[in-house]
Amino acid sequence: MDLDFSSLPLARKSTRYSSRVFPLHALTLLSGHSRETSTDYYNNGRRRDFGYYAVWQYTIGGRGRIKMGGQDRDILPGSLMVLTVPGDEIYYLPEDSEYWEFVFLVMTGRDTNRVVKAVQNSRGILLAAGGIPRTMERFYLLIQDLFSGKITNPFDNSTRSYGLCMALMEEAGNPGNMKEKNSFEELQVLLQDNLYRDIPVEEMAELTKLSRSHFTRLFTGKLGLSPRKYLEELRLRTAGDMLAGGNISVKEAAIQVGIRDVNYFCRIFKKRFGVSPGKYRETVFKELPPPPPPPFYGGY
Repeated sequence: MDLDFSSLPLARKSTRYSSRVFPLHALTLLSGHSRETSTDYYNNGRRRDFGYYAVWQYTIGGRGRIKMGGQDRDILPGSLMVLTVPGDEIYYLPEDSEYWEFVFLVMTGRDTNRVVKAVQNSRGILLAAGGIPRTMERFYLLIQDLFSGKITNPFDNSTRSYGLCMALMEEAGNPGNMKEKNSFEELQVLLQDNLYRDIPVEEMAELTKLSRSHFTRLFTGKLGLSPRKYLEELRLRTAGDMLAGGNISVKEAAIQVGIRDVNYFCRIFKKRFGVSPGKYRETVFKELPPPPPPPFYGGY
């Protein structure tokens, strides 16, 4: 199959559905084709603004650069960059590059982030497209169909997005890395899967086979938040994804992430994101700056 990415229009397409009423494990929110010529194109993944996303960005021509682990690496044609946001990477158009042309997808969802992190652990952030042909074919077809409007509902979008993730996992991921590397990471997955119920700190500590005090100290030191604050942050981020992705009410979003008191949910949501849940739902896509990814972070 001829994957002529350069034939795609220079545009970006936001994806929003009125029928999405529950969180999907993989969903493409934004797709696009861009040709950057200004060094104003600068993305700092260390910014912690709005939601958590995964970025897939394939370089067609020119040259970009990424700073990671204290080192700079050029991003050349034929490279697929996969990373999660927030992260520690900064990528940009360097002064000694005339342009950087690429196509991209921005995804949300638990399984999206799991796969990307597993691939990063196994192969790194930059992958040679020639070594992942099935992934690249699915990547091309997904962008093409999003651009043409063939994908018309969130379930089709989720199926296609999840299929792309699984193709990448099959070709680039080490199955051994799919198991989280330590008990804290396993706990993070468990909390994400059980947002609808309150898991007391004592139960978290028991799952990691630590005393409550020792667990709290280690957890806070590793993740930068106390266990209860981390759970609150996880709920708010998930609720934000749900509100941004579809026509779900504020009350439904609150209940689905385990917060029964809607007034309390609205109060802590506004404190975290600076706007009420209703306002966030109305304006999140309108505030996406021009092109591309990802929304709500970096120099856009």
